[in-house]
Amino acid sequence: MRSKKFIIVYAIAIFLIVVLITVNAVCSVSQFEVTGETGSAFGEARVELVQNRLDEEYRGKSYLFFQEESVYDIVAQEGGGYLEVVSVQKHFPNKVSVRVHEKYETFAFEKDGKYYVIGDDGTVLAVKDENVSNIPGTNLEVVGFSFDIPSVGDVFTVDPACEDAYKSLQIFYAALQERGLSDNAIRLEYDSMGASDPNFNFSWFYVDTVEGVHFWIDNPGSRMSEKVKMALDIYDGLQEGQRTYGYISVMETGIGEGSTGQITASFSEDVPPIERA
Repeated sequence: MRSKKFIIVYAIAIFLIVVLITVNAVCSVSQFEVTGETGSAFGEARVELVQNRLDEEYRGKSYLFFQEESVYDIVAQEGGGYLEVVSVQKHFPNKVSVRVHEKYETFAFEKDGKYYVIGDDGTVLAVKDENVSNIPGTNLEVVGFSFDIPSVGDVFTVDPACEDAYKSLQIFYAALQERGLSDNAIRLEYDSMGASDPNFNFSWFYVDTVEGVHFWIDNPGSRMSEKVKMALDIYDGLQEGQRTYGYISVMETGIGEGSTGQITASFSEDVPPIERA
């Protein structure tokens, strides 16, 4: 009787082993499909690195025991901070689909000879010795902001006194993108006199462009959307030759948050006051 039970238990064990081997053979990862919302050769190359790494390390491994965290780890390593996982989907019995999104460089904040490169998601993507972009060209160089030195991967923040100006910088850049002009602005200087005193807050953005014309926007922390629209409307109306000199100024009468003073915008062929000796 005991021998019969032993035979039955042994047979069940053999059966389970066979089933496990069969399932593992059928349900092993045979395909990784990594796709990305990329807009540069830089991003596409990193998507390919992620694809190759997943194939090398996990292809042929058990589908049932494959962990999504492995994808996040590899994307972080091979993407260098420039790729973000959008989704990971397992398709029974043997396929894993991964979708990633490329982060794009926008601003290069200069401090002590270093450039802290900020992505379109507001995080620090890189720290560089010169202002070069991961795609052809340069990022918008930004000077004059006070901030603590961040690490790569941090959400970029500025000192409290510069927070309104930082929001205005984002408004300005978004308006440039909307008109397809984000590559035209090459340097933005923020200057503020008495920023710590709300009763004496004279500040401005001074912007260099590829063509040569400048933008001078007074008190950027107030009604920036209106001001940048007026500045870009004038810019769009300039003849091509007029964009190589002079400056577009946007001024507001009255100061302080919530000002209801009048905003005026104009183009001058003169050298900007800020550059006069």
